[in-house]
Amino acid sequence: MNKKRVFDYGYAGKEKKEEGVRTSSQIDRDRIIHSSAFRRMRNKTQVFGVFTLDYYRTRLTHSLEVSQIARAITSILNKKYQLNIDIDLVEAISLAHDIGHPPFGHLGEFIINEELKKATGGKLGFEANAQNIRILDFLEKKFYDPKKNKIYGINPSLKTIDGILKYKIPYSLSDKNKHFIYDNDIFILEKLHGKDFINYLKKYSAFLNDTKNKKTKEIFFEFSRCIECQILNAADDIAYATHDIEDGVESKLIDIGGHFKVNKYLKESGRFGKDSINKIAEQVDNFFFNLRNIFKVSENKETWSMNDAVSRQNSMRHIKVKTDLKEFFSNYISKFILNIDLEKRYEGIGNLGLSLRSKDKDFISGIPINLGDDSYKYGIVWKNGVNLEISALKQISYRLVMENREILLNRYKAENIIRKLFCVFSDFKNIKLYPDDFQELYEFGFYDCFGKNKNEKTGFLVMCADYIGGMTDMYAMKLYSSLFNERNFSDIPHA
Repeated sequence: MNKKRVFDYGYAGKEKKEEGVRTSSQIDRDRIIHSSAFRRMRNKTQVFGVFTLDYYRTRLTHSLEVSQIARAITSILNKKYQLNIDIDLVEAISLAHDIGHPPFGHLGEFIINEELKKATGGKLGFEANAQNIRILDFLEKKFYDPKKNKIYGINPSLKTIDGILKYKIPYSLSDKNKHFIYDNDIFILEKLHGKDFINYLKKYSAFLNDTKNKKTKEIFFEFSRCIECQILNAADDIAYATHDIEDGVESKLIDIGGHFKVNKYLKESGRFGKDSINKIAEQVDNFFFNLRNIFKVSENKETWSMNDAVSRQNSMRHIKVKTDLKEFFSNYISKFILNIDLEKRYEGIGNLGLSLRSKDKDFISGIPINLGDDSYKYGIVWKNGVNLEISALKQISYRLVMENREILLNRYKAENIIRKLFCVFSDFKNIKLYPDDFQELYEFGFYDCFGKNKNEKTGFLVMCADYIGGMTDMYAMKLYSSLFNERNFSDIPHA
């Protein structure tokens, strides 16, 4: 499957010429790096808006950091188990894993999905992971077949797509809230796993979408991911749990007294079992204990009588804090990476009996995926309780950063921007407000596959989601301002 591409177009002759120069994965990685969607991530929200301080992480810097962590994990696993996991493939999917995120992060994703479902009567939705595939297969306009009037995007390999696909449920068979791929991409699932996989999803869709089976659904997602996708997911968790908190500490949204608020939430949320709450709370306390030590101020107040060495040490305290913080978070990352291990999937299914009902275990073991395939033979496991530490860091980030008043005020403004932009661009009479390339896509029938009913104009609504979803935070804010701020009338010369 490594060399097979999503579409049989655009690569055959070129790849023969490049044989021995660049592998299929290297070609995909390079094309992702050179894509406009990749460049746009520099102005897309990670946690803090791009309109805040310039050293905070964006989707682009986050993706680069995930790539670095994923490469480290791959190298360790290859060496430890004498495997041959393609490190270039892991790098490619890491760089592309957030390429489909809309402006303002998960908030933008939620709103576009909500608005598109409402506009289409629930027929279509929007999902960032699914949009990754759509961008690579269509919106990045590299290959065009004039005979079929079809765009093939960068036409990535099936292995690259498989590595990015975290949620292998078509929209029509999902709960339609999140975690799905688009129905137009079902053919990719068939190419990866055959029609039996699709039929299996149809048979068990009601079971998977029952909220009582939430844990089983999560295990299904995990078991249907190839090893490269699992490595990406682990690297993403590590980056989110450490780098975003580092930004939170730098911004002073996370201070040494924050553990009270986090632990209070853990006890009241009902999301965790009692045993897990105690273990996570212990890790939360440990984090803040170490943070206090880093920020500890010298108790010696005799500033004027200090000798030169002590005085110099005092004046360098801020630099010492910064270097200690870097080491603090680097140690977390190293610890997490070194405590990733593998287990054979067959053994993993056997271990599920300890935590799942027998019917859930039978469902997981019946998934029609070839567990003898190298990419599906192994599952990632966390050792020495580091998964609890990651959970603790995520809770700190969410409670002290994402729920901070200033962040929430910006989120409110961002929600208003996305909803109003969708209202304008989902109205067909405003088609001339679109950039020329989108107008041409619609005029020449590239959205006809979604339906071109005069009353519904479903394809037009999909184009609206594509357009808004591809915006950067800055572009969305400027466009909103130009549409709704009367002070921004164009300076058109008088006749």
